Amino acid sequence: METYPELERDWDNVSLLYYNYYHNSTEIDEEINRFHELVPELIDMEVIGQSYLGKNLTALKITNELRTNQKAKTLVVAQHHAREPISAEAALRFIIYLLNNYKVDDDITKFIDTQEIYVIPTLNPDGLDRYVDLDDHWLRKNLRPFDDDGDALVDEDTWEDVNLDGIISSFDVFDKVGGDLFYSHTYYEGIDNDGDGKINEDPIGLTDLNRNYDMFWRDGTGWSPDTTSQVYPGSAPFSEPETQAFRDFALKHRFAMAYSLHSGINATYFADNPAGGWAEPFLYTDMVQDYKEILPASFNLGTYYNSKTPNPVAATSALAGGWDNWMYHERGSIAPITFELYRNASSVGALAESIIIDNSTHRILEWTEIYGYFSPESAYIQSLWEDIKPGFFYLLDNTPRLQIGIEVTAGGTNAGNKIGLNFDCINWSPRISTLEKINLLTSSGFIVASTNAFPAASTIELSLEFLLSSDLDDSGLDLKIGNEFTGYTHFTILDSGSNLGLVIGLSIAGLVVVAGGISIPVFLKRRR
Repeated sequence: METYPELERDWDNVSLLYYNYYHNSTEIDEEINRFHELVPELIDMEVIGQSYLGKNLTALKITNELRTNQKAKTLVVAQHHAREPISAEAALRFIIYLLNNYKVDDDITKFIDTQEIYVIPTLNPDGLDRYVDLDDHWLRKNLRPFDDDGDALVDEDTWEDVNLDGIISSFDVFDKVGGDLFYSHTYYEGIDNDGDGKINEDPIGLTDLNRNYDMFWRDGTGWSPDTTSQVYPGSAPFSEPETQAFRDFALKHRFAMAYSLHSGINATYFADNPAGGWAEPFLYTDMVQDYKEILPASFNLGTYYNSKTPNPVAATSALAGGWDNWMYHERGSIAPITFELYRNASSVGALAESIIIDNSTHRILEWTEIYGYFSPESAYIQSLWEDIKPGFFYLLDNTPRLQIGIEVTAGGTNAGNKIGLNFDCINWSPRISTLEKINLLTSSGFIVASTNAFPAASTIELSLEFLLSSDLDDSGLDLKIGNEFTGYTHFTILDSGSNLGLVIGLSIAGLVVVAGGISIPVFLKRRR
């Protein structure tokens, strides 16, 4: 088996420079650069692109870098939406959680040794800065400018605090028809900046980044063609530099499970079927129950899930242009989860709204609770993190990864001799299979043999045999077993050839077929 040097921890616990504080993008960069400087043994940093205003989009890879084999991969990406800075704060604390528990907590140590854990603290740094620095608590979208009202000016008529109460109100307008109320539209507190008799018709921000992915784009629910809408999906899939950067990054990796962090509700959203409903109803139903057990009751999972369990019904179309659907349908992630971290429940519903107009034709309700709705007061950031932390452990625990034991059962040193190998394989993920077949490969990527995917939480005994195509030498034959989701276990058969020269694959009947016409059996059984 390939061995690696032991990584000795020589760093003290790290902490934030800015504690109980919402970071802007400059301060996030300062924090993560400092993490990298303090613990270079565990952190690699990669700038994956730039935002519309040219700010860096950075991905951190956290892993034991002395273990150079390809490992299982998992992902946390935060803050698609400007007004959800709690997601960036959770991402920063997740990084600290990993660094401080390496060589302290056995499970975290194993996760870091056997996984590549990627964290993107913010995908919308332009919007984050406007939220944090300018208190724009309504901004959801990215900051690409656009002339919404066609007057040759951009972003000149956005919402404003007209009455100077420190809050920008929204107003929901309902039409009255025969005594019944029908929602019409929403507008925001503001003034007529451009003198055309209208307010808020050219607000700051254009594209909802979580409607800009190339899956059900403009072909599902939850979007609007109105450029002033909070859910405008952009002019084309991946029209925005932020989503382009994520796409290009994700195309280099395979994540069986991943989180996109959001806020605004306490829920966990999963990928959809094209016709609506969950793409993996049995897996997702089990995971819902897991979340109910590991997250506090205050997380209020039941509100959203009552209509979704035990078996979701495909009653509506899929979410248009969402991250989770693109990750599932295009990148093969079986559990890309939109993890909604927070909602201020006291700000929700009719009790938080005031009727300001109620006549024979309309009712207009004023809502003043945007501040604190998507993110808690800064003093409560850490306590919220402690509540949701089990969900991040769950992400790492469910990433499929293999423990492999290998025994040689037959061997020879000359061309044509049979090599027999017995593998004891454990898939540590309690919920997720290895997704794809497990391959035995040479170091150059030549597939020696393949077998079926391993179920979740399974122990498999796998026997493989193959023929040497040339005499053995002293350099040893380097092999690896696994797949792109689980990573690979590397090992060397000493005194063996370096090139098998055989094409072997698993047939439906369970036989490994050698190019020369020889059939070698593969035995796969699950231990009870």
